[in-house]
Amino acid sequence: MAEPAAPDAESREQLLGVLADFIAHTGAAPFLLPPVAPGAKAFPEPWAPTRAGVQLLLRRLLWHADMDRDVEIDDRRAGAPPTERKPATRVELIEVHGSKAVFALGFVGDDDVVGTLAHEVGTIHAATHRPEDPEPYRTAEPPVVHVDPDRDPERGSIATVYLGLGVLAANAAFQQYSRGGRFNGGYVPLEYDVLRAGAIPMSALAYLLAVQATVRDESAPPDGLEPPQRDEVAQWMKVLGEERAALLERLGIGPSDHLDREGKPLQRAAVTAFPDASLEDEARPARNAFRWQTNRGGVGLVAGTVLGIGFAFAMSRGMMPLTFVGGAATGHLIGRRVRVPRCSACANVVRSDATTCTHCGARLRGDIASLSERLEAEERLDAGVGKEDARLDQRDGSPAENTGSNGP
Repeated sequence: MAEPAAPDAESREQLLGVLADFIAHTGAAPFLLPPVAPGAKAFPEPWAPTRAGVQLLLRRLLWHADMDRDVEIDDRRAGAPPTERKPATRVELIEVHGSKAVFALGFVGDDDVVGTLAHEVGTIHAATHRPEDPEPYRTAEPPVVHVDPDRDPERGSIATVYLGLGVLAANAAFQQYSRGGRFNGGYVPLEYDVLRAGAIPMSALAYLLAVQATVRDESAPPDGLEPPQRDEVAQWMKVLGEERAALLERLGIGPSDHLDREGKPLQRAAVTAFPDASLEDEARPARNAFRWQTNRGGVGLVAGTVLGIGFAFAMSRGMMPLTFVGGAATGHLIGRRVRVPRCSACANVVRSDATTCTHCGARLRGDIASLSERLEAEERLDAGVGKEDARLDQRDGSPAENTGSNGP
């Protein structure tokens, strides 16, 4: 049977090389276990698109990958990107400590979240098992391992197959969604969105899953694959069917590696829900911000210009240059007298006496005349100088004089 077009021979050799390196480092057992399939059987915990939900899902993925590490989430969510029609989940591994992994949470979408997170779990293994580095956690004082964006994510996507998370990762590597578009007068067109998670193409993961199924002597693709992924894995399995012995030798897998200590075929442990599983989110600490004193000068300029032009059309068009300039200047001056406090964190309008921004939840700790003063005001807060809320003088924006007490 003819080989599928992708991946090509050179790419396949590179994929097998990385996989063989993982097996040489930590053994073949994870690769020879049945792959984890999506669904409630493998993920019995409750789910919600929240920080706690992501943390719980990462915790379960680490359990499947036999990684004994806590999960720490750096919550950086700022809403969905306005330019994306179907925003993708954004979670990124930042660093790995001896006992925990730290992730940055940017956004939780309604896409394949578990598969997206599987790629990041694979990156943990890649970052802590680089071929040229000694084992980082065998030292007396384990270092903090930072992700190398030039190679760890790509090797991490390959590691998902080694860790048994390949089905999840392959499904997330190519996600296709359809929905009805806008009515164009005759019919409602069907629109498609394609999302891709991970650092290598879906075809590469399909090839690796076919290698895994062939090595495990399976006759069909693993359970849980989406139709496009399943088709590609099945095609590669037909090609690789006669190459099992060569693959075992290439990957360094021996005859006894398929068996546990009792001589039985390797099987995954039974999955039971974490007894302390909870979707209760920890309260996000409110960030500090300031009431940024702006005005309506821009609005006044536009309004004055429009009124000036309208007056010229009504009275005499020859007066337009005079009314145009005069209206704009007058409107601008009047607008500048209208004070509009805004939150320095999100630029939304707030009340003049507001202590919390209703839009972003920031604590408003004082007044500043311009955004350029924000850093100075934050430094005063950190240093505890002056009044408790680090309020600046509303008249000229300069810091209030430090009297040596917390009083006004």
